[in-house]
Amino acid sequence: MNIPEVKENIGSIQYLFEDLGLKVNVERMSNEGKAELWVFSLNGKDGSYKLLHTASTNLMSTSTMNGLAKRLKEHSEKISWTDLLTYITAKTMEIVRRGEPVREIGMKPEQMKLEYTCFPILEKGQPTTIYGPGGNGKSYLAEYIGCLVQFNVCGVHGWIPSAGNVLYLDWESDYEVHTRRTWAIKKGLGIDTEATFLYRYCSQPLVHDIDQIRRLVSENNIELAIIDSQMAASSHVPGDPSVAIAQFYGALRSLRCTTLTIDHQNKEGELYGSIAKTNRSRSQFELQKSQEPDETFIELALIHRKHNEGKHLKSIGIKMNFLEDQEGNLEEVKFQDCEVANIHKLSETASTLKDRVLNHLKSGATTAEDINESLSGTSLNGIRVALTRLKKNDKVAKLDNQRWGLIYND
Repeated sequence: MNIPEVKENIGSIQYLFEDLGLKVNVERMSNEGKAELWVFSLNGKDGSYKLLHTASTNLMSTSTMNGLAKRLKEHSEKISWTDLLTYITAKTMEIVRRGEPVREIGMKPEQMKLEYTCFPILEKGQPTTIYGPGGNGKSYLAEYIGCLVQFNVCGVHGWIPSAGNVLYLDWESDYEVHTRRTWAIKKGLGIDTEATFLYRYCSQPLVHDIDQIRRLVSENNIELAIIDSQMAASSHVPGDPSVAIAQFYGALRSLRCTTLTIDHQNKEGELYGSIAKTNRSRSQFELQKSQEPDETFIELALIHRKHNEGKHLKSIGIKMNFLEDQEGNLEEVKFQDCEVANIHKLSETASTLKDRVLNHLKSGATTAEDINESLSGTSLNGIRVALTRLKKNDKVAKLDNQRWGLIYND
């Protein structure tokens, strides 16, 4: 038996014994030695592999491995199965227990800028969360972002994707709903192709299903995994909720790709559940919605609540237009830029005071006192502080008669 080719994948190890015409996949490994073994033999006719045997076993149990060697001997007595399994056991335990390699840090990197899977909202390789109440367009927005990344198309407000494969993991709805939505979003983006990103219907908690999901991510070279939603993907996990959240983010980390998690909010309008969610996600956005009865569009405010790296983004306004045919069938969903300050019901809660002041000054120069009287929920001192900061950033200028006006840059 020659030394096999060993290929380490996300959550699995493959051993290729070319001289024996065998391939062995080891999955669901643990530090204690528990694992699943899938043994394949080469089909000489077409070069494919056929399954010989699969077993859930304890690699560290001599009696168990001797029994497996005896079982495999029924397929071929020419192969020293004991030696083969001994090698696989030793190599697998070495890989599982070694952990990640130790590396030196502090040298000048090739890239000092943050990398993004979708600039400026999805930091590459990190977990991002978008949360809000039910029915406010979170899934539509996630599918829209998925289309931008999958098809390398720029989006609203100059969002720039880094092209890559997308996997949508759905605990909330079903295939028919998402394929209908995605088709309409693609049409709104001008994407005329049957191709799309991958979708998987999910029912088990993420931590119980993570081995299969890791395999999907590895085999399909997934750049972005979308989880819809964290609350559903963490349900039915017994024990302390903070432990379930830690397990959830540990599972996400094992995927080694960018993740976008959709989540819900509580009665107070905050991210639903333990503070551990806020601590573990690297960037968080709250999504607020404004829509009147019979309107065929939704106006959204995407509010940046947390970012571990880089600056907070100012609130992002998005308008979703739903175009239907005469029979009420959804044909197209178009996303457009809009200003949060101009969104009815959201301008006060989603806009910063500086944004509201700038928006007010678009109608003409005026005094701080006039601005304070016109805007609700403000103070004269707060208005003056906002104007001073805007002046330092060359956004406004102090005019005569205590008036303030916008600076228009070419």
